[in-house]
Amino acid sequence: MSAVLKQLRSACRRGELSDIAWHFAELLDRLDPSAGPSVLLAGALVSERTVAGDVCLRLADEAGRRLLSDTAEDEIVAPALAEWRKALEHSESVGQPGESCPLILEPDGRLYLYRYWEWEKRLAGDLLARAALADFEVDDTVVARAVDMFFPVQPEAMWQRVAAALAILRPFTVITGGPGTGKTTTVVRVLALLQKLVGIEAEEIALAAPTGKAAARLREVLADAADLPGLEGVRFPTETTTVHRLLGIRATGGTPRRHANNPLTCKVLVVDEASMIDLGLMVKLVDAIPAHTRLILLGDRDQLASVEAGSVLDDICAGSEGLPADLAARIHRLTGADPPAVKRTVPLSGSVAVLEQSWRYASDSGIGRLSEAVKAGDMGKVLECLEEPGSVDTTLQNCTTVGELSQLLKVHALSHYSQNLRLAADGAPAGEILDTFNNLRIVCAHRAGWAGVSGVNRLVELQLVDAGLIQPGTIWYPGRPVMIMANDYALGLFNGDVGVALDDPDRPGQVAVYFPLPNGRFRAIWPGRLPPHETVFAMTVHKSQGSEFDRAILVLPDRRSPVLSRELLYTALSRAVSSVAIWGSREILAAAVSQRARRASGLHHRLSLPVPVD
Repeated sequence: MSAVLKQLRSACRRGELSDIAWHFAELLDRLDPSAGPSVLLAGALVSERTVAGDVCLRLADEAGRRLLSDTAEDEIVAPALAEWRKALEHSESVGQPGESCPLILEPDGRLYLYRYWEWEKRLAGDLLARAALADFEVDDTVVARAVDMFFPVQPEAMWQRVAAALAILRPFTVITGGPGTGKTTTVVRVLALLQKLVGIEAEEIALAAPTGKAAARLREVLADAADLPGLEGVRFPTETTTVHRLLGIRATGGTPRRHANNPLTCKVLVVDEASMIDLGLMVKLVDAIPAHTRLILLGDRDQLASVEAGSVLDDICAGSEGLPADLAARIHRLTGADPPAVKRTVPLSGSVAVLEQSWRYASDSGIGRLSEAVKAGDMGKVLECLEEPGSVDTTLQNCTTVGELSQLLKVHALSHYSQNLRLAADGAPAGEILDTFNNLRIVCAHRAGWAGVSGVNRLVELQLVDAGLIQPGTIWYPGRPVMIMANDYALGLFNGDVGVALDDPDRPGQVAVYFPLPNGRFRAIWPGRLPPHETVFAMTVHKSQGSEFDRAILVLPDRRSPVLSRELLYTALSRAVSSVAIWGSREILAAAVSQRARRASGLHHRLSLPVPVD
């Protein structure tokens, strides 16, 4: 075994390198015995980066740096950039774009695993082809009247009108904005417009989201839409689904049931929470959409990106703001709005609408101001919002030890969770318990550790045991909140679904777990049949995406972490409707505010070659 492989194996054993990265380097060594240490190191690093969410490795970012260990005997130092590139260019394991090799090196120094390079190239090509399609033919006079009918003419709602007009005209539209900016409200009215203007039926519209929880929330919005002013009599779709189920993706892998040669049959596809969709899934989704189908993506580009590799929504939106002059003029005629026209555009210019006016938070809302300060990376304003005298909707509590966390839980959360368990013991219905449960949610940056999900859940359960609400040693008890951690299509349970354990009337002394159904009813499932699951008094910020809670508590760790970022903070803060509390130290909060969760990718570059406009 070569010296670099021994060093990589040692790093893996110390927990500084993932198993998959170590095994990939070992595979490269077997495939190409002539591969030198620079190639094996590059292979391990790019594999490690994809595990962390990057799509590629930027050689310039790592060249000459000490990697993986701070100890002199185990340190691995990356080669100088020119030396590194030369070694990669002469390796049989590394190909140029278009070649079939384990690694692909782009001319600008981005190194990819072949699969991710191919996915990125395909997605960029598909999106550029869709953006180049001609606008749908519509009668502008009729569209303008319909927009006036369904959208108010008021300054703060003008970008909703712009988004609607783009969705009517364009084969591909992205509607992005923060919490409460009206993304789903806008798309509901767009669907009504399409039925009125184009004659599209409810059955010809497909609605999807990355998780079952997000799909259920979209379904709830549509169920309530018929009661909105001006939408009386409009038939909306009654079913939503996950993207995986829409495409027929199998748990065993392989080609999805829906793809380019067997595409989706809908005329309109709306996908909510698009920031959660990773590169591999977005490739499959866009591949399955025929040219005549309108694709509308909804999401907040400033939220955390997907768990898997890529930051697709942000890459699509970055640099795509503004419209070509001719389209801007047409949008003005249709809506009365004055969207910015740009002289030099990129191919997706005219496909992105940014909603900025928040309807959830008042102008003096502490949560709204705090969220904006976090997005801007302004720690001074962050502290100003959190420490403003008399502030009740945003607070910062010092919490750096498990003892402080335990005390804060007793003061601020125990009574809430005690109420949930008492409701369950008294035989309250599952819907009431889950509604009460959602009034307060604790979110954590990490899964492990005393300040992570596992630590907080353990502390809450211990306090409920001390309060006499849980019998010591009991795993299943009435009122236990449960989150599903993996999709189970046979049971119809999906990653992120939340249920509650209640006494089973058919099995005295035992519980069943009740999950909400799309029709508002509940179904009971025995605990032994559940897919992987865990207690969910607390959840990770990632798992909270797509949810809203009346009050939210964010628990920060006691040390810096690569996971901490302003995007994580922003995502956590924007879950709250009425109030949010941050439990942690100023130092860790400042570290998170200063750190961006930027992912290495070439998608933005591929989508951003300028198009001159006369």
